[in-house]
Amino acid sequence: MKILEHRALRGPNRYSRYPTILMLLDIGDLEDRPSDKIPGLCERLVEQLPTLDGHGCSIGAPGGFIQRLQRGTWAGHIVEHVALELQCLAGMDVGYGKTIGTPARSVYKVAYRYRVEAAGLAAGRESVAFVEACIRGEHFDVDAVIARLVALRENGMLGPSTASIAEEAQRRGIPTLRLNDDSFVQLGHGVRQRRIQATMTDRTSALGVEIADDKSRTKALLGRAGIPAASGSLVRTLDAAYTAADALGYPVAVKPNVGNHGRGITASVSDRSAVEPAFVSAQRVCSDVIVERSLSGSDFRALVIDGKMVAAALREPAHVTGDGTATIRELIAAVNRDPRRGIGHERELTAVTIDEMTERLLAFHGHAVDDILPSGEKVYLKSTANLSSGGTARDVTDEVHQDVRSMCERTARIIGLDCIGIDIVAPTLDRPLDPRTGGIVEVNAAPGFRMHVAPTEGRKRHVARAFVEMLFPSDTSFDVPIVAITGTNGKTTTAKLIAHSLKFGGAVVGFAGTTGVEIDAVAVLSGDYSGPGGAGIVLREPTIDHAVIEVARGGIIRRGLGFAECQVGILLNVGEDHIGTDGVEDVEELALVKATVIEVVKESGSAILNADDPIVVGLSDRARGEVIYFSMQADNPIVCRHLDAGGTAVVLEHGSVVIRSPRPALHVLPVVEAPITLRGVVTFNTANVLAAVAALHGLGVPVDLIRNGIRTFHPSVTQNPGRMNVIDFLTFKVILDYGHNVPAVQALGKALALLTVGRQIVVAHGTGSRVEGRIKDFGAALASIYDHIIIAEVDPRGRELGETTDLMRRGALDAGIPETSVEVVMDPLEAVDRAFELVGPGDLIVIQVDDVEPMMSRVMEYFDRIVSRVGTDVQPADERATSSSTSHREDELSH
Repeated sequence: MKILEHRALRGPNRYSRYPTILMLLDIGDLEDRPSDKIPGLCERLVEQLPTLDGHGCSIGAPGGFIQRLQRGTWAGHIVEHVALELQCLAGMDVGYGKTIGTPARSVYKVAYRYRVEAAGLAAGRESVAFVEACIRGEHFDVDAVIARLVALRENGMLGPSTASIAEEAQRRGIPTLRLNDDSFVQLGHGVRQRRIQATMTDRTSALGVEIADDKSRTKALLGRAGIPAASGSLVRTLDAAYTAADALGYPVAVKPNVGNHGRGITASVSDRSAVEPAFVSAQRVCSDVIVERSLSGSDFRALVIDGKMVAAALREPAHVTGDGTATIRELIAAVNRDPRRGIGHERELTAVTIDEMTERLLAFHGHAVDDILPSGEKVYLKSTANLSSGGTARDVTDEVHQDVRSMCERTARIIGLDCIGIDIVAPTLDRPLDPRTGGIVEVNAAPGFRMHVAPTEGRKRHVARAFVEMLFPSDTSFDVPIVAITGTNGKTTTAKLIAHSLKFGGAVVGFAGTTGVEIDAVAVLSGDYSGPGGAGIVLREPTIDHAVIEVARGGIIRRGLGFAECQVGILLNVGEDHIGTDGVEDVEELALVKATVIEVVKESGSAILNADDPIVVGLSDRARGEVIYFSMQADNPIVCRHLDAGGTAVVLEHGSVVIRSPRPALHVLPVVEAPITLRGVVTFNTANVLAAVAALHGLGVPVDLIRNGIRTFHPSVTQNPGRMNVIDFLTFKVILDYGHNVPAVQALGKALALLTVGRQIVVAHGTGSRVEGRIKDFGAALASIYDHIIIAEVDPRGRELGETTDLMRRGALDAGIPETSVEVVMDPLEAVDRAFELVGPGDLIVIQVDDVEPMMSRVMEYFDRIVSRVGTDVQPADERATSSSTSHREDELSH
């Protein structure tokens, strides 16, 4: 077998709403050898991976996949199930998988869910190797694979505290974005966002963190406030440590002044001989060392969030108890066989390791790791009770005395932290602390939640709920509406029209699309940002309160959507473009890809569908939220049935844009008042206006604001670059437009006859990534509209230079255009120059733009030269390419 492609779809995608790995797999000659034709394969698969028996597959019950193997299934399907099971065995529970055939013989799309990207990809590769080994009858080291996947999981998964916060946020419908490979996470979007790093927030006091990190400073603050804390001294030399310990009286605790996770701490130094190793251990972590009175009692952790104590746990360091026959090493191995223990944070408890601290503690009690521990003797293996070092925890929240609760809450305010862990040593917390036997030993600015959300004993505490409530109070809105637009044509214009209208109404809008990224109508990045990367940039922007995202087919196919849900999803149209590329072999598959946008609409949101496009209408059952149709025909049967059922639609009725619903009709504006329609001539932009009005209505924007937004959006280079930008040269006109496929050419062609009385000249280029037939069809479409075609080379995308232009030329000639009316000028700017050489009075030049700026600059050079030669007063530069330059055209259209 051969993996042809292998990638992670990080957002909702064609196959699932969840993160999915997509593998394009060529199974080779196994196409002729399904599982029932390979003797012993089923038995070998189950022998080496017994848990496959639990897979239900299409049968829907345990053992279902085994039945499929016995009846006969193909290797790609087997790889899918193995990839899922390997991840589950490595502590990443996943269940979704799907294997789909392709037109190519023996090639399959294998899709399966993942939780950690690197581990999911590795599981796919290992599953192919595993299946091949089983087919050959060879042993496969599954345990070694699982160990590698566990390591990848630990490196890539959120820690338990951060994960619990992210899960609680998602439960409440708050979106989450991981901002790096560690625990830096954004909750919410735009202006509503909050950021966390583990259990620190974007409003955690930097001063509070500094105080908590400095144990001596913390003790001094608490002591002055009358809060019991262990007394001690800050030392930097061994002699000073001896002096401090002797003065305090043994036992003492020796710890680094700055440090975490219990590193370098020796909790009980019983005599002078133990001071030096404890001091050396502490100074490895921090040059400043604290020697303090060792308090007697148990180790407790109290958690305070937003000024309230929400949980408390009794912690015990990792330990073993002898049985008189096993060595300490063997006893540790037995402890680690507890199914609740795992590597790092994968389970409730962490496996106990043997390290220098362990050996030092054992030596202090006269033991070594290979000694047999007498029956009943208990030895501690770590000097601190941290769960990360193998300790255990018992929930004692309900046992904490009110005075102790108040003390903890005061401590949080004194230190100045919104989330704080308070470590207390005391005989018990069910009565007030006695300063002689108990007190606070340190505080933590980023406390772990694991001991509370998954204690070894006692009730689980949903502390993440209090944490998220602190960030997003239930009585406040955290919503930043996302409007997502997809379709074959019209995406950019519709998106920009919506963004403009929202800004006109006072919103701060983030836009991402094929022209770049704009924040509050200011361009911050140029280029194509219609994929998930552009969406991420906008949604991370802390100033926006609305997001308008253009969603291209390629981004969905290659990486999935850049968001989990949207308030409004728009599907404009589905045309035969990109067929034969990126695994999309027909328009039906293309439609399913684009339908992803309407599948992720919130239940409270709106799916905007084109009632004039039968393919779009056929996808209506995949839409979530309220469906709002738009149509150029008020009597469209789909619209009529939808309205009869109590639905909403936006239609063109007697030349006006009207919102129809069970409520009284809302008349938005006459279509001639929408500048981008050029007084209703450009019908495809009329359709875009209808879609935009439907989206804005779905957002709850008042009609007067919708009307004003539509009226003030012009087909100018500043507002909508490269989309029907009409420039009037007085004796002829030039249009710059992005239209790059057959449907776009045909739609524009319907309007051109009303814009000129002379020849129609086009400067166009193909896209090399299209299949040959589509490139030739593009040339033929141009030939059906234009009198003269100038073909340039802009986007070869893997083809030889000149190959795309030749295919376009052949397509145009096959359509019947005279050979003298088609020419190739490879350089796009020189092609523009050639068009200006050919243009005459009454003619029209249409320039297909890819990169707008250089094309527009060249056109405006001609504008300045030609119009100045005529000696006519002209409009200001920023109005030359707007619909306000249509006064001559309006006169023409009125006759």
